[in-house]
Amino acid sequence: MLIPVLPLYITSLGASRLELGLIMATLPATSIIARLPFSVLSSRVGRWPIAISALLLQLLAYLLFYIAPSNVWLYPVSALYGLAVSSFGPCAIAIALDSAPFGKKGIVMGRFYAAIGAAMILGPLLTSLLTFCLEYSSVFLFASALPAVGLSTFLLLGGLTLLRRASLTSLVADREGGSPLTSLRRILSQRNIAILSASSVTFFIALGAFETMFPVYAKDDLQLRSFQVSLLFAARGIPNAVSRIPSGAWSDKVGRRLPLIFSYSLTCLALFLISMVDDVLILMLLLGLYGLAWGARTAPSAALYSDNVSPVDTGMVSTLIWLTSDIAMAIGSSLAGALSLILPTPMILRVAAILVLPGLLGIMMIHEAEAERLHPKIHPKTGSRV
Repeated sequence: MLIPVLPLYITSLGASRLELGLIMATLPATSIIARLPFSVLSSRVGRWPIAISALLLQLLAYLLFYIAPSNVWLYPVSALYGLAVSSFGPCAIAIALDSAPFGKKGIVMGRFYAAIGAAMILGPLLTSLLTFCLEYSSVFLFASALPAVGLSTFLLLGGLTLLRRASLTSLVADREGGSPLTSLRRILSQRNIAILSASSVTFFIALGAFETMFPVYAKDDLQLRSFQVSLLFAARGIPNAVSRIPSGAWSDKVGRRLPLIFSYSLTCLALFLISMVDDVLILMLLLGLYGLAWGARTAPSAALYSDNVSPVDTGMVSTLIWLTSDIAMAIGSSLAGALSLILPTPMILRVAAILVLPGLLGIMMIHEAEAERLHPKIHPKTGSRV
């Protein structure tokens, strides 16, 4: 819900485009600092307790966004929201990865990310309806009902028992895996993970630049109304969500690299073409292609991370997945804000498209056979390695 309207809300409170870039960068910057501490904490108290605490922080952040009197107020509120994001995401991914057997991680992660993809459709659609007749700030008030409903449902369905059980399981896994630094060293020693992380940075730099500048560009330069901007983001969300399960299943059959090559190539093409058109219908089509590219990347990327680590490192690798996106989103938002002083927005989008190309080259250098040494395939009848 927030992605289409947050840049518009920030500028409506008097922020310049440079300040817009800085405020938008505050959220991922906070996440960068908080990811690893939250990962350590989740290994001590369990993943579910941290995830539920994140919903409480999210609820508080939405209410503070709603009552913000000036754009200066948005710096600490964005930092608070960053704490919620940084604590929730890795725990959720780790829980999903733990449930996925090797050989089916692509399809399982596709289902998990499809839920996020569905939110990327419903969120902008709901924002479009709200901004059609209400002020920007009202979006945050309505959004605060979502974590409240989630918390209430969790408690009503006996979530307290789940919290205690999850904590015990997490402590056992923590003892087996050693210290967080040991886990991190094991993960970063894997060549595929180093390459994938670097490639992910290029993808999310482009995404950070796009999500910072495009809503303002669409409203001010293309003269679209706020609800139309939200509808464009919904158009991106539909193929994003729909493609996640098929791309995960596809990667289980043909390997992770081919879907990722397709994704990065399409991302570069879509961003470049978006910068060159101003027709709303064509923009909707191109944003759909961008969403398709994003969705095709998500499940194979998470599965490739998991393929290259042992099960005891699942929690840390899920943190690394989010950390690389945080760093890149912060860079992308800041870079877009700075470039806005000397370049028009279409040129900034073209720069973002070009930045994806090194990531595409990195994906081509991945050797998937290395993952099989950590997760050898087992013959279903004989029980021997294949």
